[in-house]
Amino acid sequence: MKHNLPLTKFFVILSLLAFTLTSCNDDDDDSNNKNEEINSWIYNVMDQVYLWTTSMPSQDNVNTNADPSDFFESLLYSGDRFSVIYPDYEELLNQLNGVTYEAGFEFQLLLLAQGSNEVVMVLLYVKPGSPADDAGLKRGDIITEINGNGITTENYESVVPLIYEDFSATYSSYNTSSELYESKGSVNLAVEVIEENPNYMDTVYTINNSKIGYYVYNFFAQGSNGAYDNQMDDIIASFQTEGINELVLDLRYNGGGSVNSAINMGSLIGSDVNSSKIFFSSIYNDLYQNYFESQPNPDEELNTRFLDKANNIGNQINHLYILVSGHTASASELIINGLDPYMDITIIGETTVGKNVASTSIQDDENPDNNYGLLPIIARLQNSQGYSDFENGFTPLGDNYINEFDSPLTELGDIHEILLRRAIELITGSNPNGRVAHRAKTFSYEKLPVSSIDRRPGTNRAILAQPE
Repeated sequence: MKHNLPLTKFFVILSLLAFTLTSCNDDDDDSNNKNEEINSWIYNVMDQVYLWTTSMPSQDNVNTNADPSDFFESLLYSGDRFSVIYPDYEELLNQLNGVTYEAGFEFQLLLLAQGSNEVVMVLLYVKPGSPADDAGLKRGDIITEINGNGITTENYESVVPLIYEDFSATYSSYNTSSELYESKGSVNLAVEVIEENPNYMDTVYTINNSKIGYYVYNFFAQGSNGAYDNQMDDIIASFQTEGINELVLDLRYNGGGSVNSAINMGSLIGSDVNSSKIFFSSIYNDLYQNYFESQPNPDEELNTRFLDKANNIGNQINHLYILVSGHTASASELIINGLDPYMDITIIGETTVGKNVASTSIQDDENPDNNYGLLPIIARLQNSQGYSDFENGFTPLGDNYINEFDSPLTELGDIHEILLRRAIELITGSNPNGRVAHRAKTFSYEKLPVSSIDRRPGTNRAILAQPE
C-alpha cells in the first residue's frame, strides 16, 4: 500500500527490529516464558519508535514477567494520554475499520442533577440497519434501565457493559409538542457484528441565497479496498455538481482514525491545495528524526502534502464550518489545524480533545504466541506554518461555544438541531424559519466521563500507515 507518509523506511527499520528480537530470544534462558518474550518485544519496539523514548525506564529497571498490558503502561511518559495496547491485534484492526459487536448505537451517560444518583444513557446516533435501528430507537432517546436495572452512579460500571450482549432496554423519547420525555416501555435488542460506514450523512440545503452542503463523518477509515474513501470522493463530487457555496462538516463524534483518510478529506475540501502544498509535518524521536533528515530528500520524508483531487470544492465554498465536541480528536483536529493556513474555518460546539500526536499500529510477526497489538505515539504533527500547540484542544469562540445537551437532541441533519442551526445562522444571518431550540425542561444534568465513542480503538488516534 502506498502512503504519502515517511513510513516505508519506518517499517523497513521495524523489520530489522524483528531480526534483532529473534536473535536475542535464541540466547535467552527464559525464552519459554510467554510474558517475558512479549514484554521484551514491547520494550524493543517502544525503545525504537516511541516519541518519548528518553522518558522510558532502562531495560534493567523493568519487570519483564509482568502482565503485558501493565508492562506497556509502565513504559509510558507521564504526559502521554494516548498510547495504548490491545490484547488482540486482529480485533484492533477490525474495530479501526468500524467492525464491532454491538446493538448499533452510540451513547453518552448523563447524571441527573439536583442531588440524584440517577444516570441516563442518551443515544447520540443510531447506525442504519442495526438492531437498534430496526427496533425504532432514535437519536435523543434516553435509556433508563438495562435488563431491568436502573442506571446509577453506584452501578453504571457494571450495568452499562451489559449492552454488549443481548439485552433489554427501557427507554423514553422526547415529545416536541409537550416538551417532555415520554416512556416507550422496553425493547429487546440483539447484538451482532456491525460494519459501520463513517460516511453517516450528506445533504444539501438551499436557504435564502446560500447552497449549503452538510456532511456527517464519524471516524476516519479507508474501508476495504478504499471503499469509504471512494464514497467520500463521491459525496464531495456531488457537492461540486450541486454547486454548494458553503460547507458544514460535522465531526462532533469523530475521534480520529486513519491519517490517510484525513489526507483524502483535506485534499477534497481545502482551498487552493494540491500536491505541492504541505498538509502537515511529522516530528519523530531523535532516532527517526535523524534517520529521515539523513536521507537524500528529508523534506519529502518529513512533510505530507495534499493530493491532487479533480473534485476538490475548496475554491467554490466561501467558508468551512466544522461542528465539534469533546469527542472530536486527533485526525479530526488534524483537519482543523492542517486546513487553517489555507482557508477560513469556524468551529462550533465544545472544546476538542487536544491531540497533536500520531500513532501507528504494530504487531509481532515473529512470535505466533503474541497476539498483542500496539498503538504507541510515534510523532507530533504540525501544520504548514509549524503550529501544533493545541494540547488543550480547539475552543469555539463566543456564541459558537455550544453544548448540544443544552437542548434535547434532534436528528442529525434537522436544520433546527442546535449545532447545525448555529452554522446556518452564521451563513444566512438568521435562524432557520425563525425557530429557536428549547432547553429540556424535564431535567438538568452533568456529563459523566463515559461514552461509547471513547470505546472505539480509533478514538483519540491519528493512525499513520494503518493496514487495511
